[in-house]
Amino acid sequence: MNSDYVEFLCFSSGNILNLSSGTIPLDKCAEPDKALSTCNPTNTNACHIRKGGTEGSDELTIISPYSTSTLNSRPEITWTAVKGATSYKVKVKSYEFGWEKVVNQTRLAYPSYEKEFQPGTPYTIYVFAYKDGEVFSYDETFVDVLSVASQEQIAQKIKRIKDLGLPPDETIQDVDAIYTAENLLNETIEMLKTATATGSLNPTFHRVLGDRYLKAKLPKEAKPEYIKASELAKSSNNSKELQKARSGLKLVEFYNQLPTRRNPPQ
Repeated sequence: MNSDYVEFLCFSSGNILNLSSGTIPLDKCAEPDKALSTCNPTNTNACHIRKGGTEGSDELTIISPYSTSTLNSRPEITWTAVKGATSYKVKVKSYEFGWEKVVNQTRLAYPSYEKEFQPGTPYTIYVFAYKDGEVFSYDETFVDVLSVASQEQIAQKIKRIKDLGLPPDETIQDVDAIYTAENLLNETIEMLKTATATGSLNPTFHRVLGDRYLKAKLPKEAKPEYIKASELAKSSNNSKELQKARSGLKLVEFYNQLPTRRNPPQ
């Protein structure tokens, strides 16, 4: 803040703006119309086919990376276990390079000896489930590392937030807004997972983590976060968060009724 304006973070855009009067300009920071932007029974046009597969099913689903945009040039790759699978093959492909690796578990740290993802280049990640030497289920996802310029802009925004010396909970929520505005679900989900793993009693963290999982089309992962948020909101008499968590659970139920994305083995 200086004598001429106040800086504020617009949650809908993730941008830091200068406010020179007491009125927030709607053309600079419009409040998102959730009824139009989220998947719900009154707005099925915003719905996407959810990711299919659960642990121990016959359908493989890539869990992470959670979204197509990321800052991580060596993302960890995780997926659901497939019933009867004896091994899995992870394959990364782009027009520049490619690699593949066979594993027996359902996660793979990006190999240190393989070339890392480059900004601005699209990559496709495949995971194949094998049984008796034959592929019987697979999934694919696309990943694109943001440009260096975009990464620098995001880093500057986050630094300005952290330099304010806000309480840790507020800082995390502000950084989440910045990440989410850029569709960086990988970064914000990992940040929120760390925050909830420390035993935080803040129901907002669990509820927002549920929101982000749902945005990643992972209702199975979202549900326990909404349940935990409801429990914490009840114990702290936080009626606002309790209502949001219950709304999230209703969306999970609705989302589970949508068709899953099933990929035939190729």
